[in-house]
Amino acid sequence: MSVLAELTVRCEDGSFVWTEEGVEVRHPAADPVGAARRIAARYRQPESPVGHSSEGHSPTDSAREQSG
Repeated sequence: MSVLAELTVRCEDGSFVWTEEGVEVRHPAADPVGAARRIAARYRQPESPVGHSSEGHSPTDSAREQSG
């Protein structure tokens, strides 16, 4: 799953795996919400002054949820 151009998260040996500042980070695949929270806390972009991101969704929103 790719959530940002700078971040790729993969599932490997029962863990979500990504790299932060050159260091591999692992989080149990049994806890996807916890992994998403860790990633969002680390990579969340500041909101625009209007209170919405410039793309109209937060970094953790699914693009599929926005269409339709």
